[in-house]
Amino acid sequence: MAKLNIERTRKALQSFDFKTLFIEELGWSNPTSNKTINESIKEIAISRKPIAELSGAVVFEITTPNGEVPEPKQRIAIAKEIQKQHFEHVLIFIDKDRKQSIWHWLKNQDKKVVSREHFFFRHQPGDGFIAKIASLVVDISEFDREGNIAIAEVASRIKTALDIERVVKKFFRDYQNEYIVFLDLIEGIDNEADRRWYASVILNRLMFIYFLQKKMFLDNGDTEYLNHKLEFSKKELGKNKFYNEFLSKLFFEGFAKQENQRSAATNKLIGKIKYLNGGLFLLHKIEVKYQGKISIPDQAFDNLFELFNRYSWTLDDTPGGADNEMNPDVLGYIFEKYINQKAFGAYYTRTEITEYLCEQTVYKLILDEVNGVELPDDIPEKLKQKLTTKRYDSIAELLLHLDAATCRKLVVGENAVLPNLSLLDPACGSGAFLVAAMKTLINVYSAILGKIEFLGDKKLTEWKQQIEKDHPSINYYIKKQIITNNLYGVDLMEEATEIAKLRLFLALVASAETVDQLEPLPNIDFNIMSGNSLIGLMRVDESEFNKHQSGDLFKKSYRELVNQKEAAIRAFKSFESTNENIQIKKESIDRMEEEANATLNLMLGQEFSNLGIKYEQVTWDDKKNKEGKSIKRSINIKDIQALEPFHWGYEFSEIFRKKDGFDAIITNPPWEVFQTNEKEFFQEYDKEIKKKKLRIEDWEQNKEELMADKEIRQAWLEYSSQYPHQWAYFKNAKQYKNQISVVNGKAVGNKPNLYCLFTEQCRNLLRKGGYCGIVIPSGIYTDLGTKQLREMLFDENKITGLFGFENRKTIFENVDSRFKFVVLSFEKGGNTQKFPTAFMRHDVEELTNFPQYGSVTISVDLVKRLSPDSYSIIEFKSEQEVSIAETVSKYPMLAGDAEGWNLELYGEEMNMTRSAGSFLTKPAKFVLYEGGMIWHFTNQFSDARYWINEKEIKTDFLSKRVKRIEGLYDQPKDLKNDYETYRLAIRKIASNTNERTLISTIIPKYAIAGNSLTVNFPFKHEKKKYNELNFGNDELFVLTSILNSYVADFILRARVTTNLNLFYLYQLPVPRLKPKDKWFTAIVERAARLICTTEEFAELWEEVMKTKWTEKKAATTEYERNKLRAELDGIIAHIYGLSEEEFAYILSTFPIVPQPQKVATQNAYRDVERGLIKPN
Repeated sequence: MAKLNIERTRKALQSFDFKTLFIEELGWSNPTSNKTINESIKEIAISRKPIAELSGAVVFEITTPNGEVPEPKQRIAIAKEIQKQHFEHVLIFIDKDRKQSIWHWLKNQDKKVVSREHFFFRHQPGDGFIAKIASLVVDISEFDREGNIAIAEVASRIKTALDIERVVKKFFRDYQNEYIVFLDLIEGIDNEADRRWYASVILNRLMFIYFLQKKMFLDNGDTEYLNHKLEFSKKELGKNKFYNEFLSKLFFEGFAKQENQRSAATNKLIGKIKYLNGGLFLLHKIEVKYQGKISIPDQAFDNLFELFNRYSWTLDDTPGGADNEMNPDVLGYIFEKYINQKAFGAYYTRTEITEYLCEQTVYKLILDEVNGVELPDDIPEKLKQKLTTKRYDSIAELLLHLDAATCRKLVVGENAVLPNLSLLDPACGSGAFLVAAMKTLINVYSAILGKIEFLGDKKLTEWKQQIEKDHPSINYYIKKQIITNNLYGVDLMEEATEIAKLRLFLALVASAETVDQLEPLPNIDFNIMSGNSLIGLMRVDESEFNKHQSGDLFKKSYRELVNQKEAAIRAFKSFESTNENIQIKKESIDRMEEEANATLNLMLGQEFSNLGIKYEQVTWDDKKNKEGKSIKRSINIKDIQALEPFHWGYEFSEIFRKKDGFDAIITNPPWEVFQTNEKEFFQEYDKEIKKKKLRIEDWEQNKEELMADKEIRQAWLEYSSQYPHQWAYFKNAKQYKNQISVVNGKAVGNKPNLYCLFTEQCRNLLRKGGYCGIVIPSGIYTDLGTKQLREMLFDENKITGLFGFENRKTIFENVDSRFKFVVLSFEKGGNTQKFPTAFMRHDVEELTNFPQYGSVTISVDLVKRLSPDSYSIIEFKSEQEVSIAETVSKYPMLAGDAEGWNLELYGEEMNMTRSAGSFLTKPAKFVLYEGGMIWHFTNQFSDARYWINEKEIKTDFLSKRVKRIEGLYDQPKDLKNDYETYRLAIRKIASNTNERTLISTIIPKYAIAGNSLTVNFPFKHEKKKYNELNFGNDELFVLTSILNSYVADFILRARVTTNLNLFYLYQLPVPRLKPKDKWFTAIVERAARLICTTEEFAELWEEVMKTKWTEKKAATTEYERNKLRAELDGIIAHIYGLSEEEFAYILSTFPIVPQPQKVATQNAYRDVERGLIKPN
């Protein structure tokens, strides 16, 4: 594939000469016809001019008579109409002045047509857009003899250009291998963790320099600078001098000092090097700790440069087509992978997700600021007309219609919107979301810069001219301002924060087209910081802080400390002198931080004590050779310091003082459970553990052998002791009040999931009206333990999008393909009435058009009606499913509603493991029923494996019955056991992808349920009615019939995965039919024929049907049974109030059920409708 000429492409783009762009630079052909076609599509008049063609794929310029670009829905309609003639095409919509363009392409995805759009404005910096179109370039060598290129190849090029997904995994594998070799060659650092960290520090610096040299920014354009200097070092300086004598000079003098401040010897040694400043080339804490001791042989750099030389390094974010090309985005993938190997369940986040969440947060902030507050409906119409300003529904619409007033509001003056936005990632890792946020803001700045020349506004022109006067590159300046003023990140791993800063520096340097455009890197050590995002003071009580200071006359008040620190950080950010001066300023701020943190940590320790939290030291019992009883003691200051608390209110005091929180938070926090991880811990001591997938027995043996080592055992005890007091804090601290859920008046146990803590903490950190975009497991919308968080999201926030994925296409590597996660966005404040959703999606590209296409809107009212106790969100796949849910939700829940069945089920009647001693393997009177033995309306789906010796369980079962009956203390002689009557049985193991999910029947007397079945409590729990049934047996027939219906199954399938959770079963809406109701008798008669097929049900038949049972009366043939079941389903669908269309849809969601049975069921529905099936 040909390489794009960036300069000529940029020129053609910025001059809006798209024909030259495609034909001269991208290598496309002239169209077969140059004729402009004037036509009307969906009542929209347009002119369509072909400008380029390639094997049937055509590029059209689209204009309108009034010179305005059509609205989004109109653009889609135009594209769909043109697609009928030219299946593969690109449309470029252009305004009358040729100042702004929208590039539009239709993508065929999963039998749907979705649109992709990219905006480009005249005089907009072109690099970002060039990245999108670079893969459209073709070379003459790619044409066949007839001068054509395969249309499939052209379609692929368009897809790549306007739908980019690009990651170099090969480099990561090579990088991993080389990292290990490099690590082993470092000498002088005894601590393994420090040595690993330092290897990363050196590699980060060298990769940064590699990008600079390939950009021709080093020593008069030497693209092999490091390789040449390594050879020079070997020849002129001697063996193994490259690290100590060359790199140290390059790092700490070359990039750290102005050329005139370096010694002549240094300038001669390193050549012409631009001063860059920035924390990257300050002495690292490891270099300070091991000063004078570290050495790295030349061989380490030989190996490393040999790897680097195999790849093409470019700072242009433009794919050149080569498989070995490395750019900052690709390097970002490497960093993410490297950091996430070490982090708590953190994973590389695809760019489609980061971009989408930035659009849902950053763009919404900008629209809110531009649109202003919505006017209330009750103000007078005249006043309303006077106050009303144009409101924009999307960022695309805003950028298309930018005027001078809006541009000024966004960029000019101290209170301009863009420079004052604060965007945070509290689990920033290596900075993927920060880079995405930067690119999002650049899109807006670029549009504004492209508009200024045409607006003729004095203030805007002066603003732009002043920047151009003071800075050699306006693009570089804008990026630097974004990095300095808008982006904030925190991570527990300091190494991760260093890489995050490096990624931002690379993105910044990419903006420079020549070495002269380089300016010193920004000082962002106090924007991106390390610490524990979950533990620390959110907002500082000044009076409490000052109380701790009062004993020392020389200690400053909190306000004095904060003012001093804020002033110092402002000066530090704007400081561009030499590294020595910067180092002094940074150390001064560090000392201020230490002074403040000493008191803040004491305050946090006091909070722990006030909450009654103790430190639990895990001990070892030598006699038993296992962990002993923990020793509890008071929390001390060292315990608090070990938590690495991050005191948000102090560290970002200016943000909290001005806005009381961040404007937006975009993050993918860890997904792990906060608890000890034996395998993760012990693999540090035995590397084979990581490689082996050990059985539990083998693992226990491995652990026992490792724990025999005193040093390892002590380390394990210290590690285990880190968790209890932290989890106690998370359960009790005010800022985590939504971590414990209450369902039916009882607290629900919930594992300490980090994602739950981060979800609540993100809300804490936002200002009112701020936006959060977060990637978390699907448990946030389903699990009982997250009910309180859902209540928080519904009642105290506005959910703006909930997009659910299944990891079937490996969106996240090393995560199970069945794992589900969600991309969630919300605004702090107000409440949620309804919100757009999507579930079980597999392709991240679908996010591009969400929620405009493919979303299902769910109301919170419906959620609360369908799941009144848990607020769990059902995974609706279509608006029709929502409509069905609205229809059925008017009926009472299966349990907990006095107007309904109020059914109570056993969690477990008999455990298959603990009760195995009571099992018989030969037939006996008391059968043990398991889930696989039942199907709809039959207890004979498979043969029994076990029977029960009743003598061993009778007394125990009766005593349990006594305990369930309030006020009954002595066991009556006539008290019956539950298994002495007919009972409803429901299969508990049932996947929502099986033929059917909800499977029930009635089991005979003297049948006992194993733990794969649940059965109802048949008798009342009342002192005077203990042998009285809760339901008549005729009612049990009706309930079984409804539960076996397609309608009930359909409702349940949206809630369960592989196990039927009783809680979700209880929340099924089920009509409560009684003997006098219209369809009651008709259902009973059919159910009786289906269930009572053997002699063991004769008594049940005779009680309910009032006739003597014979086998002939039972439905035993497949034809009879299918007919009766179809009739029952038709009747029950009518009872639920479903239309024929809705019922047909329900049937369509059971793909494994034989089609003839579904047809018979739908026909039965129609027969009920026509009166052919009548109530008795």
